[in-house]
Amino acid sequence: MKYVYLAPLIALSMHLLNAQESAVTAGQVVDKIKNELTCEWAEQTVDDFKSGDPSSNITGIATTFLANLDVLKRAKAKGLNMVITHEPTFYNHFDEKERYGDDPVLQAKLKFIEENDMVIWRFHDHWHRTTPDGIYEGIVNKMKWQGYRQEFNRFIVPEISLGDLASQLKEVFDARAIRVIGDPEMKLKNVALVLGAPGSMAQITVLRRDDVEVLIGGEAPEWETVEYVRDAISAGMNKAMVFLGHAISEEAGMEYCATWLKTFVKEVPVEFVPAEEPFWIPE
Repeated sequence: MKYVYLAPLIALSMHLLNAQESAVTAGQVVDKIKNELTCEWAEQTVDDFKSGDPSSNITGIATTFLANLDVLKRAKAKGLNMVITHEPTFYNHFDEKERYGDDPVLQAKLKFIEENDMVIWRFHDHWHRTTPDGIYEGIVNKMKWQGYRQEFNRFIVPEISLGDLASQLKEVFDARAIRVIGDPEMKLKNVALVLGAPGSMAQITVLRRDDVEVLIGGEAPEWETVEYVRDAISAGMNKAMVFLGHAISEEAGMEYCATWLKTFVKEVPVEFVPAEEPFWIPE
């Protein structure tokens, strides 16, 4: 007489049932995100799918500053087939691939995405527009400057020299290529953040303020904000600028994004995969 042990079969059935119940598609993940934002969803936005189908089943989510090929490979190795990126995937703001034709670098990236069924969704405009701005919140948390905050992006810190401030930022962000304009011995207390690459007028408008001595930013054309700060210094004004680089100035905001997503996306793992600083300085 043969005996059938039902317990293992029941356990397997329950596992498969739970897996089906916990399955989530890329489109459902985006719907969950939209429901949690404090801003209205804009009709014209770069926040959309750059690869993959919204109906694709998701095994895990990676958040990142930028979905470069290395990030995609690391996400895939972790079993994360949906990548939520802050910046473009295909080398221009609107992710227009056509302009590159049969470029071998683009083709290598597209080949990896297709062969591994990677879903890429950009989260830029609305991550900045929600309250609080997700990028700034992540950066301020990493800097531990919450107690110094006076306004959304303005801070009064204990008096410090520009050189020491730059050294602290280099350590906090584990950065290789921070660039500084100004006298390293300059004493300061009033600091503002203008992260990423919002354009020189956004940076200069903040630098004009009497209650801003130092601006911490991402990047700018060197003939614009850079020369404005140098002329301000030559004119005898107590001004300075610290450029972290675009990636360093926003990446912690996408680390915070992973923490935020985990509060309402429960079906699959969510993990931050850093794009990391692209530059290095020779010894």
